[in-house]
Amino acid sequence: MTTTVIKAPARFIAVYAIGYVGAYIALITPVATTLALKVGELDPQGKESSLGMIAAIGALVAIVSNALSGALSDRTRSGLGRRRPWILGGALGGVVALAIVGFAPNLLVATIGWVLSQLTLNWVLAALQALLPDQVPLEQRARVSAVLGIAQQVSPLVGIGIAFGVQAAGGGIGLMFLVPGVVGAVLMIVVVLVIRDVPHEEAGPFSWGAFARAFRIEKGKRRDFGWAWFGRFFVILGFAVYTTYQVYFIDDRLGVPTDQIVLTQLYALLIFSAVLTVSALISGRLSDRTGRRKPFVFASAAIVGVGLGMLALTDTLPLFYLSAVVMGIGIGAFFAVDLALLTDVLPDKEHTAAKDMGIFNIANSLPQSVAPAIAPLFLGLGGGGNYSALFIAGAVFAVIGAALIAPIRAVK
Repeated sequence: MTTTVIKAPARFIAVYAIGYVGAYIALITPVATTLALKVGELDPQGKESSLGMIAAIGALVAIVSNALSGALSDRTRSGLGRRRPWILGGALGGVVALAIVGFAPNLLVATIGWVLSQLTLNWVLAALQALLPDQVPLEQRARVSAVLGIAQQVSPLVGIGIAFGVQAAGGGIGLMFLVPGVVGAVLMIVVVLVIRDVPHEEAGPFSWGAFARAFRIEKGKRRDFGWAWFGRFFVILGFAVYTTYQVYFIDDRLGVPTDQIVLTQLYALLIFSAVLTVSALISGRLSDRTGRRKPFVFASAAIVGVGLGMLALTDTLPLFYLSAVVMGIGIGAFFAVDLALLTDVLPDKEHTAAKDMGIFNIANSLPQSVAPAIAPLFLGLGGGGNYSALFIAGAVFAVIGAALIAPIRAVK
């Protein structure tokens, strides 16, 4: 007997991607650009260490927020459903938090605002990620993951473009935080208005003990889930050592004038995003067609390592843009297929999808804390400003992430 697979409609996928764009415009634009500019304004002499401290604290909050809100989302019963209340609350709270950072008079207030933004915007991420196993069938996940991967990686381009527009219009750093945040919130609210939650059986009452036990790596799918977690952690760690210090790399290593840094980032992101889009679409389609995940994830993670190795040798803008091409190929394919691989090995996608996706998202958030914590060890080699050592370390991390995909058994 042939079973008909009900595919997620194009309208759902489009709105879902819009939500991703909104969430990452709000969250990643500061990570990529404006937070570094704000810290540089408040503490020009100690900007590297201050940025590392604020980013690390925020990332730790993101870890707790994502996992905990995911578990609570699985158990939420409201007129809006399980996921939409968290998207709405996180979107509105995120705008307020970003405004606090942008207009902060000192580092303490900026840190408080960044903590609040990580807290609230990760409510949105946990809920959005859970929609994939909730509403997209297995046979369609790599293609939808490709769309989401494109949305996630193109979002900084949109966000930095908005920030550059604000800057060009004479707006200060405060508005460079606030305007992208408002745009992102509007897009997130579109998801709340259009998408309907899919009901499932009760997930049962929340238990701190059960929540803690979910972090154990056991046999079967839970063990595969663990390997997928560590694989993504190391790949994202490699990429994070670059994204966290990109602004200072462009300034210190490439010698770009301060008023041209955002524009240089924008050019690099245009190249990166164009290549990423093509890579993600091709990889997602081939993965779904062949039914294979691991070869694509392994190869793409290795390509990320090559791109980081190229950055270690980069001291001119043409080489910087060429590195963006290689990174776009690797990151595009990685995000397209790795998320599909993860949803294939979820231990219980019916009842604990948001909680497990929240735990998995720690592999996205934790590197944002680890990267600024370890970066000074490499930057300080040879007297300081050693971006070559930093990016070589990043390349090694990405290759380790590729190797950790091999033990997964539940998928090919």
